[in-house]
Amino acid sequence: MKSKRYPFLFNFFSPLIIGTFVLLILIFFLGAKKPSERPQQSENCSACHEDVVKAFNLIPHKKENCASCHQGAEKHAEEGTKESIFSFTPEKKPAEKIKPCLACHHAEAGHYSSSPHGRSNLDCTACHSIHSFPEKSSNSLNLSDKVCASCHQDVLAEFNLNERHRLREGILECISCHNPHEPTQRHQLGGFKQQACLQCHAEKGGPFLYEHGASRIEGCTACHTPHGSPNRHLLAQQSIADLCFSCHGTAPAWHSRFTSAATNCTNCHRAIHGSNLNRLFLK
Repeated sequence: MKSKRYPFLFNFFSPLIIGTFVLLILIFFLGAKKPSERPQQSENCSACHEDVVKAFNLIPHKKENCASCHQGAEKHAEEGTKESIFSFTPEKKPAEKIKPCLACHHAEAGHYSSSPHGRSNLDCTACHSIHSFPEKSSNSLNLSDKVCASCHQDVLAEFNLNERHRLREGILECISCHNPHEPTQRHQLGGFKQQACLQCHAEKGGPFLYEHGASRIEGCTACHTPHGSPNRHLLAQQSIADLCFSCHGTAPAWHSRFTSAATNCTNCHRAIHGSNLNRLFLK
C-alpha cells in the first residue's frame, strides 16, 4: 500500500524489495543440491564398505560421492561385480588412475605427467590416501616428509648430518623446496631456477653489479649440498680452497704459493655470492 505522506519512497524502494526477493529465490533454488544425492550414494556403498565410508566422511573428499571417482558405482551396486566399477587397483595403468584426480585437482597438478614422479609411472595413490587420513607419524617428521622418505631414504639420511636444513625440527618440509607435481625444472635448483633457495636466502640472490658465475649459471648446488653435509655451511667439500680450485684451476702467478691445505679463499674474497664494489669479490 502506497504511503499517502511519502509516495516517492514507495516508488523508490519497491523495485529494490521485489528484486532482492527474486534474487534470494534464485540463489536458493540454483545453489541447493539434491538433498539425497550424496547421502543415498553413501548409504548404498556403506552396505558393503561401512568402514571405508565412515573414514571417508572425516576427510575433505566427503563433499563428493563415491561415483565422483569410481565410475560405474551405480552399476556395481546393482550387479555386485568388480568388473563394473573403476577402482584404483595396482593392475590399473597410472594414467587411468590419475585422470579422476585431475578432474578436480587440475589447477595444482595439471602438469603431473611431466614431473619426475609422473614419468616414473607413479600415480596419485602412491603418495596420497584417498579414503582416509594416513596414520600420524610416530617420529619427528611431518606427515608429508614421511611420505617422501618412504622412497627417498638416502636423502633423509643426509638430514642427520651435523650441518643440515632443519627438516627434523619442523622448520621446513620437503615441499618447502620441491613441488612433487611439477616438471623437472622446478625440481632442479641450478642457475636462475634456484628460486626455491632464494625464498629464504634472498640476500644471496642479488642482483649484483659483479655476479659470481657459479651462482648464476650452475646455481647454489655448485658449492652447497642442499639437504645436509658434514662440512660447515653445507659446502660440497671440506676444504674451501679445494672447492674454489675445482672451478678456478688457473690462478694468478702470485697465488702459486697458496695450497688447499693452508688457504681459505674467502679470507680475501668475502663477497663470494656477488658484489657491488669489486669484480674480484674482495672484502
